[in-house]
This record gives sequence, C-alpha cells and structure tokens, in this order.
Amino acid sequence: MQYPIGPLLRMLLMTGQRKSEVAEAQWREFDLDKKLWTVPSERFKSGSTHTVPLSDDMMALLKTLPKWKGDFLFSSTGGKTPVNGSSKAKERLDTRMLLTLKAMARKRGDDPRSVLLESFVIHDLRRTVRTRLSSLRIADAVSEAVLGHAKKGLLRVYNQHRYLDEMREALGAWATLLRGIVETVSNVVPLRGVL
Repeated sequence: MQYPIGPLLRMLLMTGQRKSEVAEAQWREFDLDKKLWTVPSERFKSGSTHTVPLSDDMMALLKTLPKWKGDFLFSSTGGKTPVNGSSKAKERLDTRMLLTLKAMARKRGDDPRSVLLESFVIHDLRRTVRTRLSSLRIADAVSEAVLGHAKKGLLRVYNQHRYLDEMREALGAWATLLRGIVETVSNVVPLRGVL
C-alpha cells in the first residue's frame, strides 16, 4: 500500500507500538544517529516516556518517508496534521489481503473462491509482534518493554533497568524474521495490479 498507510502499517508491525503512537509520530521524537524513537509521555498510554530502539529495517523505512514542512511522519497535509481515516485504509488492506490469499490459493492449486479473510483489527499487529517475540525466545520482561507495558508490583519499584540493549536485539531478531516472511511470500505470489 502506498504512503501514508502502507509505511504506517509497516512501522506498526516492525515496532509493535500502538496505532495512535505511530500515526501521530513526529520527526522531533527521533534520534536517527542513536537509532531511537522516544514517544513523549503526553502521547503514551501510561503517561510516561517510552523509548523504542530502531532496527536497521525500521531505519530504512524512515529514509523512504517524505520530509514535509510539518513534523508528522504520516500525513496527507504536508506534515501539518497526522493521517486519519483508518477505517477506509483498513478496508483497502482487507481487500488487498484477500486478493493476496486468493492468489496464494490459486498458486497452490486450491479454489480461490473458498478463501476467506479472518476478521482482525489493526491492534492485532501489536499482538502478533508480542507473540512472535515469544516464539523467538525473547524474555517476557524484554517483550513487555518493547510494547511499553509497565512493570508490575515489586519489579516496578526495584528493577529500574530500561532494557534498551535487549529491546534493540529483540526488535532486530523480529525484523529478521519478518523480512524472511515477507520475502518468502513475495517470491511465491506476484501482486500484479492489486490496488
């Protein structure tokens, strides 16, 4: 999918952050030299600052984004306001995914008319990231830190470690796995003339 929705969805999947945090991201929040994105407390659900290490793949995605006069990464107003209209974008995504699934079925020799797209919401991308981090044997504390979930109980008081290096490794491993999935699908299914 084209800018702004396609790259926004890729960033959601690469970082595991919430839709509003990504959709409202501003260039001033990024330290590209340190490969860090700091979501300010006023935009983060828990009301605290959240720092997200950026994988090399995420850095490559950022380099493809237009630099507007305004500060928002994903915008249809030259960066002055963040993108909106996610329900229409979700409909386009659903259409594209269903066409892709049908093409994959056809390639396997299955009847594409029997293919259905299971219902899902954009937040399921975040759940997918968390699940896949577990499949990569990333420690729960690190996976939860990636998502920005607050530490619970005594851990909140006694464990002040921020897990930045571990989060960077986890997101790097996730980027490698995700790239492998995308390359496998891209090699199997030509997406000619879709949207």
